[in-house]
Amino acid sequence: MTHERDLEEIKTTDQDDSRSARENAGDTPMPRAGERREEEREIRHRAPPDRGSLMGQGPSSLPLPGYRTPADPTPSRAAVDQEYEPEELLLVSSSMPEAIQAARDLGALRFRIKHRQALEHLDMVLSVFRLPADSDARRQLQIATQRLPRLQLELNHRYGLLASRQQMAQGMIQFSHAETGCLSDAHVGLLDTAVNLQHPALIGRDIKLLQLAPSPPASRRHGTAIASLWVGNHEMGFLPMMPRARVSVAAVFRQGDPRPDTTTDILLAGLDWLLGQGVEAINLGLGGPYNRLLDLALDRLLARDVLLVASAGNQGPGASPTYPAAQPGVFAATAVDASRQLYRQANRGPYIDFTAPGVQVWAASETGTAYHTGTSFAAPFVLAALLAEKRLGQDWGQNARESALDLGPKGKDDSYGWGLVRWPAACG
Repeated sequence: MTHERDLEEIKTTDQDDSRSARENAGDTPMPRAGERREEEREIRHRAPPDRGSLMGQGPSSLPLPGYRTPADPTPSRAAVDQEYEPEELLLVSSSMPEAIQAARDLGALRFRIKHRQALEHLDMVLSVFRLPADSDARRQLQIATQRLPRLQLELNHRYGLLASRQQMAQGMIQFSHAETGCLSDAHVGLLDTAVNLQHPALIGRDIKLLQLAPSPPASRRHGTAIASLWVGNHEMGFLPMMPRARVSVAAVFRQGDPRPDTTTDILLAGLDWLLGQGVEAINLGLGGPYNRLLDLALDRLLARDVLLVASAGNQGPGASPTYPAAQPGVFAATAVDASRQLYRQANRGPYIDFTAPGVQVWAASETGTAYHTGTSFAAPFVLAALLAEKRLGQDWGQNARESALDLGPKGKDDSYGWGLVRWPAACG
């Protein structure tokens, strides 16, 4: 599995969109108050199996390894060196005593505990093990699962960011209101980079930030852009979809080499914190390989009725499915440009659920504004529209599917899913 492309922010003209070359990012100064620029899945949400609480129960409370068969989970040999932490394995256990006993058992294989933490909201104990020097993590995982088949062991996979005109994107989904009644008290979660809380577009907004990424953390521009699409200050030229919402941000991305990345253990800690904050929806603007432990955590969130939306991926038409977007129950968002043409680097596949604007979307940058491109910039539009439908009542998934603008072959297809998501008029 190759990394998802960390797409740079771009500020090109509409004509530039049609060219295959992509220009590097550049921030434009933030306008002062009062100023405005003149530029212009079949639904797969299902109740996960009832596995019960993990805390204080024996190993039978955890599903056996191999309980989920993902699409094409095996990466090419060339990708292996970059897709996971090379000398680490993860373990989730039902209780602290069970985790301690597992560490003793794994000690016979010369696995040494690196750190351990209780994820109380996900009902897990997460342990990170350091492997013998110069050992092959995949081979060590195979040996350990053969000798200790009841343990929930997995690689510590890495995930990357899946990275318009000013209010073009909002108009495309038929959103035009500064106030959105049905989302006025929404509480949404963002698993992303940190957010610049001092950005002029976000000052005074209800945003809570937890920094989980190790130093050096990634640039804040990706997370800041997503937050501005939801709650950006209307007086600064933004048209936020839920300006009064609370946003909890779990900053999970470190500055990798050459691009930002994160690992499964950090993602699990971030999801646990977001669940503890009481969020009702989480935006997952990231992608990487299938990971059974991440899958298990996401199932816990779905069982608590948390709406999950993820970026479909930026690896192109021939790429394998990217996770967590391809996991059952997670809504996968892909991107189109202003003319409703599919973003040329977008992944395809039966896991695609909905389409939203994701090419040259105007939003905040770390300190200013910029145009952004990537499926991760489509995901916040899909999340807001689906959350609005969900809050309006029953049959929300069916309503979202029927109201979407069909852009490809009739019905759901592998490029556009059900089509361009639309804002429910009753939420205005």
